[in-house]
Order: sequence, then structure tokens, then C-alpha cells
Amino acid sequence: MKRTNKYIWILVAAIWLVACRNEPDKTHYPNIILTGDAVKAIRAEQTDLPLLLHSIESLKKKTELAMLDGIDVPAPKDPAGGYTHKRHKQNYINMYGAGVLWQVTGEARFANYLRDMLIEYAAMYPKLEEHPVKASYAPGRLFWQQLNEAVWLVYVSQAYDCIAGILTPAQKDLIENQLLLPYANFLSIENPKVFNRVHNHGVWAAAAVGMAGFAMDNDELVNRAFNGVETGPKEDVGAGFLIQLSQLFSPDGYYTEGPYYQRYAMLPYLLFAQAIDNNRPEMKIFEYRDGILKKAALTTLQLTNTNGQFFPINDALKSMSYMSTSLVHAVDFVYGLDESQKELLGIAQEQGEVIICEAGLKVARAIAKGEAKPFKWESKEFRDGPDGNQGAFGVLRSNSGKQSQTLTMKYASQGMGHGHFDRLTIAFYDQGKEILQDYGAARYVNVEYKHGGRYLPENKTWARQTIAHNTLVVDKDSQSEGKVKVASSHHSEPWVFDASKEEVKVMSAKENKAYTGVQMQRTIAMLNLPEVSDDAIILDLYRVESYAKHKYHLPYYYMGQMMHTNVNYQAETSSLNAMGKNDGYQHLWHTGEGIMTEGTNRFVWLNNDRFYTLTTEAQTKDKLLFARIGAGDPEFSLRNEPAVIIERDKTDNTLFASTIEAHGNKHPVTELVNGLKGNVAGIKTLANNSEHTLVQLDMTNNNKVVFAICNNTNDQNAMHHLTVNGQDYSWTGAWQLFKK
Repeated sequence: MKRTNKYIWILVAAIWLVACRNEPDKTHYPNIILTGDAVKAIRAEQTDLPLLLHSIESLKKKTELAMLDGIDVPAPKDPAGGYTHKRHKQNYINMYGAGVLWQVTGEARFANYLRDMLIEYAAMYPKLEEHPVKASYAPGRLFWQQLNEAVWLVYVSQAYDCIAGILTPAQKDLIENQLLLPYANFLSIENPKVFNRVHNHGVWAAAAVGMAGFAMDNDELVNRAFNGVETGPKEDVGAGFLIQLSQLFSPDGYYTEGPYYQRYAMLPYLLFAQAIDNNRPEMKIFEYRDGILKKAALTTLQLTNTNGQFFPINDALKSMSYMSTSLVHAVDFVYGLDESQKELLGIAQEQGEVIICEAGLKVARAIAKGEAKPFKWESKEFRDGPDGNQGAFGVLRSNSGKQSQTLTMKYASQGMGHGHFDRLTIAFYDQGKEILQDYGAARYVNVEYKHGGRYLPENKTWARQTIAHNTLVVDKDSQSEGKVKVASSHHSEPWVFDASKEEVKVMSAKENKAYTGVQMQRTIAMLNLPEVSDDAIILDLYRVESYAKHKYHLPYYYMGQMMHTNVNYQAETSSLNAMGKNDGYQHLWHTGEGIMTEGTNRFVWLNNDRFYTLTTEAQTKDKLLFARIGAGDPEFSLRNEPAVIIERDKTDNTLFASTIEAHGNKHPVTELVNGLKGNVAGIKTLANNSEHTLVQLDMTNNNKVVFAICNNTNDQNAMHHLTVNGQDYSWTGAWQLFKK
């Protein structure tokens, strides 16, 4: 081994001397993402396109600063967040930037910097063994996990493509045969379990190997990316990039792991697809599965709060938004495919940058011509599963603008290993702010102090557990026994989704297998009643049927400060105890409780100078529990956020009926307060059985509305009639709103 390394270093030294005497030939153009036609157009038009010019100048500034630090290719030793991890990550970003800048500026210093760093890596790579940090099921060499290895190669393949044509034969031989080819083999042939896995790790690996193949004109690598690696008899679903496209997206473009990972996976999907389209246009990859990649990119944008942040279901970090690199690519690529999508230009303006390629050029041109339109958010049900029959994720919005109120409900499949045990959970947003939250993941990405930036132990013991979400908990146990395999064997059943009416938008779903012998149905109605309120009133009906009696907990994780409740409660002011020992309860401090009065109960909180009220109908002996996250947390990793929990004990069949509404404000400067009280004066169940549920809302202006939903059929043509308290109610379809 030492003798081989000696010869490599001799070869490197000889190549280096030759390389430093030769300036790159300015006639070569790349062909993976950035192409020759795009390079020529960018050079000619950049000064007339402010967004494109800004993107080039920004990339140039960052790359020049990196070049001043010189080239550092350290021996790998650190986990995520450590120096060597960050250095190799920054190196692929710098190499990509240098390659693009060489093409669009023609300045040889960028090509030389890129070439020299590739040669450094080519000298080091043959000596590398498995990464010393043993913290992944699939350890890498440069990085602690192979996922990062694949990301490195995705970027470096593009960088190499930018300078491959101006390298000497000896330089190409060294870089390809000592670095890129063995690197691609490591990701594929040497690790088929990851490469063939239908998962975002497999997507990145396939894209990396395929793009390296295009960069080196290596058809074997490209075909390997398409078809996977033979490991004996193939599984039923097969392997490779096309299988990844077929299995991980629903027909609506919903990615089974949820929006956070959809954002992450979109980048390799789109980059490799663009590379395929540029090199094998006959495949018509962007038409595959009825244009699934275009649908997926648009769906990713729709799966955001109006502040741009992705809905944080499953393992998600809340700060991630469509400002990320992945979504810059998604916006540009989709607009490049369909220039009628002018609303995408509004997002591109907000992002403030474009990709430096043909797609980004088209976006910059259109924005310079003033063609941008505001993006419109939709109320929509996004089906889950490759055939769209594994549940769904529902989104209701009061309007299509940034100031809308938004309510989400998860009734999808488990989401594989990143899924949480939270069927029928909801989240509520108002004017871009989070009001009822989903905790998301317990993780500090790339922060070495916190377990090397990996998922924390509390991600399993807290964030994934049912009690961590705004959904029903039965007997203080998590859904599906807290087991991924059990949860993955079934999914929720969509019941109603109707956003066709401006006045009332409805979504309803059933979950009958999360708890043995317990059937659950949750219905959300967004009521836009201008005669009552300028804001939507959210009606939340959580119906339960069981043959046995249970203790039920229905939590609401509110964001803000408690203001008032009409529940007579006792706070814990001198000492705190955890609410349980397992299933997430060990992480909840019990901060108080009170016995609710039968009938209407209220809880009011303040968030960013706006008031919110949870109005709920209580039964005799119901309790309102006050809780705060943070118990059982020795490293202080969890966010200490509050919740109220409705407790109903020794009960079989029941209905939790509540409303959530925004109202009034407290002016931060004048300190004037208005609209202190909500618009719902009372809530009362009129009927609740296996056939129908009817709930009446009494408003403070003396208006009354009754919402009815059918529980045993969702046939839109079915006719219903019943009499309650001498009042007749008749309607056609699954639901109806009656005004009195």
C-alpha cells in the first residue's frame, strides 16, 4: 500500500507541474446542468439581468474568499458539525462555484483552483478507509454517513464537468480513475443496500453516480444509476432512479417522508433529471409519470406556511423554508420547463437568486421584463402512496395570500423511519405565524455539541411520540405501540375534503388501527362568516368509538402566553413532576390542572399581540391539564413550550367538540387592547352517533350555526334527514352548514 501511494504522489507532482504551466482552453463547455448554449447566453446577457448578475457576483464573492484561504483537504475524522466534516462540505461548494465561474467569466484562476483541489482529493482518496465516526448504518469515507458522500459527488460531478475538457489526459486519468470512478463504485457496487434503497439516501446515491457517469462519459455508471445494482434476485419493486420516482411520490407529487424531506430530496431528483434531459432527451424524463417531478416541485411549495417554512410534520426542522438551495433549483427548473408559471417568479424574487444555468437564465429574463406574479397558496388534499391510496395530508386556507389562516391535518402513511406516531394531528397558522404547533424533530443539525448534529435521543422518546402532537392519546400510550413496523402496515382513511366553497371548507379523516378496538374520526371545518368575524373560525370535532372505557388526552400545543381561562385551576408553583414515565409523558412537566364545568369552557392566549381562544365543550369530570415540555431532559435539548390537555377518563364513545379562533389585538406602542373576547359564546353537541354528528355554535352577536357531518357514508349524493329538539335538518352530501 505504501509503495502504491508513493507512485501516486509522484504522478500527482508531475501532473501538478504540467498543470500549473497551462492555462485552460476557453472553448470547452459543460453538458450536465450548465450547457454551452446557456454559457454563451449568460455571458452575453448577464449585465442586463439584475437577478442573474447578482447571483453570479454573490457566487464570485464567496468563491474568491474561499480561494484566499487556500486548499485544505484534511483527513476525515469528525462527525457532522466538526471541522473536517464542514471542510469537505465547504470544499464541494467551493469546487462547484469555481467550475461555474470559470465557465461564465472565463477567468483561468477559477479553473486552476478547482483542478488543484480535485488533484488533492485524487491523491488522498485511495488511502481512505471507513470513516472513524461509527454512528451510521452506512458509514462513508470522507463523511460519517454515505448520504453526505453522495451529496459531495453530486456537486463535484458538476464541477468536474465544467473543466473536464481543458484537462490534460494525465490529469483526467488521475481524477477519474483515482477519485471519481472509485468514489462512484463505493456508493453503488460496494454499498448496494444504500444504493438500492427506496429512500432519500438512495435518491442522492443514484443521482451522484449517474451525474458522475455523465461527467465522465461513462455509460456504465449512468445505467447503474437507472437500474440499481444487482445483488441476486431483485425485490418486487426493483431499484434505481426510475423506481425512486415511482415509489416515493404520490400521483399528487407528495413525498412520503413529508415536506421537510421532500425539500431535501427534490435537489437530487431535479439535478439528475436535468442531466438526463440534457444528455438523453429521448427519455423525456420530465414527462415520466404524467410529469411527476413538476408536480412534486409545485407540491413542495404548497406544503409551506405562508412565511415560506415547510409544515414540520415527521422529522423536520422548523426553520427550513423555500429559501433553501433545493427550492431555488425547484422554482427555476419548473419555470424553465413551463414559462406560463408566472407565480413561480414571485417566489424567485423572494429567494433573491437563480441557478446559473439555462433555467435560471429564463427566470432572470422574465423577472427583468416585469412578468412576476404573487404566488397563490391553495387549499388542497395531497394523497400519499405511489398509487395515491395510502391516506393523505390535508391543508385548508382561508385565502390564497400571505395573510391567510391555515389549518393542516396529517392522515397519511407513517412516512418510513422519519415518521411520527401522530395520525389525525393538526397545526394552525395565522398570517404566517405558528399558533398551534407541531414540535417537529429534536435535532440541532451540524451542531457538534448536540450529539454531533445527529438526531437526539429525545427525538425518539419525545418528538415522535403521540403526546407530542395535537391528536388524541388513548391510555397514555402512543399510537401503533410506538413501533414503525406496526404503523407502516396501515394508514388513515380520508373521509371528506371539500374546499370548493368560500364560506365553509371541510376535511375529515378516520383512523381505526392506531389503537386496538378504538375508532377515531377527526373533522375540521374552516368557517368564513363575515357577518360574525373577519377571521376564520376553526371547528374541531374529534369523534371516538370504543367497546371499552379508556382515558383520553387531547393536547393543544399553543404558541404564546396564557391570558385567561374560565376553568377553576390550581397551578404548580413550587415544584414540578413529570406526567408519566414513558411514551413521551416523561418529557412533560405537569404545571397545573382544573376541573372543567359541563358545557362551554375557554382558554385564551396571546401570540405576537393577537389573541386566540380555544373554546371547548366539556363533560362532567373532564379536566384541563396544564403542561410544559422539558422534563426528563438532562442536556436541556428540548424547547420549553406549553400545552393544555383535555382529559376525559373512563369513557368509551365520545366527541371532543372545540373551536379555535383569532380575535382582537394588543397594540405594542399605544398599549390599547381591542377584541379581547372571541366570537364563539357557546358550543353544544346536538347529535353524535354512528350515523351523524351535529354541533351548534352560538355567536356573541346572537347568530347560530349548526355543522352536520355524516359518519357512515361520504357519498356526495346521499340524502340525510333527522330531527333534533324539534328542529328538522335535511341535506345532501357528506356535510352541511345550517345558519339560524
